[in-house]
Amino acid sequence: MCYMPEHFQVVLCNFWQVDDTEFDRLMSYDDKCFTRPGSAWRREFMSRWIKIPGGRAMMAVNQQGDVVGYGCRRPAMTVANSHIIGPLYADSYEIAWDLLQQLTRDVIGQQIDIQVT
Repeated sequence: MCYMPEHFQVVLCNFWQVDDTEFDRLMSYDDKCFTRPGSAWRREFMSRWIKIPGGRAMMAVNQQGDVVGYGCRRPAMTVANSHIIGPLYADSYEIAWDLLQQLTRDVIGQQIDIQVT
């Protein structure tokens, strides 16, 4: 279940680690968010991005089975004990917040940077 502090709406969804079996669903959602829908370059890039060693890729799925967000985290190359989040797309702030929680749950106490473009 997605949860935010009291002044936010509760949104029911499940979180799944992205793998090859869910990749097409992730890319269908990505096409709604990324500036070049259907890009072969983007598809190849994302197929590698979700598999970076030490990283994590999660997607949020609502009760109807629709993808409503996803995000990726990877270790930073230049700073020890540091991680970078991006991309992160979600249908609401609440879902984005919970995706952040899911992406960072195994790197507690380490530096997290969010890339915004």
